[in-house]
Amino acid sequence: MTEWLAGNRIRGTNTERASASVAQATPTKIIDGSYTVLTYTADGKFIPKNAFNVEYLVVGGGGSGGSANDTSNSEGAGGGGSGGYRTATGHSVTAQAYSITVGAGGAATTAVLQDGNNGNSSIFDTITSTGGGAGGKGTNGAGASGGSGGGSGSGTSAVAGGSSTAYGNNGGAGTNVAKSGGGGGSGAVGQDGVSAASATGGFGGVGTSSSITGSAVTRGSGGGGGGYTTGGLGGTGGGGNGGSGGNGNSGTANTGSGGGGASRASGTISGTGGSGIVILRFLTSAGIFHPSTSQVGSRFEETDTRKIYHLDDLDFKEENDGNIPNFRSASWYEQLSGETP
Repeated sequence: MTEWLAGNRIRGTNTERASASVAQATPTKIIDGSYTVLTYTADGKFIPKNAFNVEYLVVGGGGSGGSANDTSNSEGAGGGGSGGYRTATGHSVTAQAYSITVGAGGAATTAVLQDGNNGNSSIFDTITSTGGGAGGKGTNGAGASGGSGGGSGSGTSAVAGGSSTAYGNNGGAGTNVAKSGGGGGSGAVGQDGVSAASATGGFGGVGTSSSITGSAVTRGSGGGGGGYTTGGLGGTGGGGNGGSGGNGNSGTANTGSGGGGASRASGTISGTGGSGIVILRFLTSAGIFHPSTSQVGSRFEETDTRKIYHLDDLDFKEENDGNIPNFRSASWYEQLSGETP
């Protein structure tokens, strides 16, 4: 690495000064006005080169639905619950490597009368979003607990849906023959199985909208329960529909949404849970890093922005003896318009 001696003039671009360095199975990077947005759809790393704050969205993988069989009381299986949904601003990061884990969705069932599978957790730093709960099988299969709970399968009596462990909602109940519950969503509980007259699976709970990428996207919804006559719809935001006398439908990838439950004799395969996602957003200027091997007294000129930075706290003098506040970074200070060192 080049060492710049005191008094030397360094020239380079804003990119060469570097924003926060990242490595992954590379995240998608976009610029939204003054912000940089990194979207991780696979495990990776986030490596800031200095301290600043980030906004995050961390969604766990959705649970898969259960399967059923065309025998008495087992016609409909519950929908999978959404992964936990966590988002906040002002999360502090420092110059170190942060591992990113993107939770896989729960695997589909492959045989009759099986409970689904829970989704896997997504992790960024100290933030963990638990995977969604599995949908219960037909014949009184109870929905599993998770970020959001899975819906319960149909049966001889009502079976409560799985509960939310954190950052989600409970799954819907299976309510007698042919009526399974929908999986819970990040924005609402899963619906209980609908009346015997319609024999419809419960709808999955709706997801939650976020504009962290610059445009509104809804994620983290529950899968619909399988129904003897009609499968319940997956919740808005990627939840898989429940099967209507057949297999369930899968949750949408990278939304953390639950898969749909299956129903009746041909409903041996449930919907897979949608994989999770991790998104980070920060002010591009906050992530700026200047050459670390420069000596005090060096000056850095950005050839693309024409900005000038000085290493060390120089006594800048403004034009006309003004006292304009100079908001400076940790060690490199921008020379504002009209200032001379």
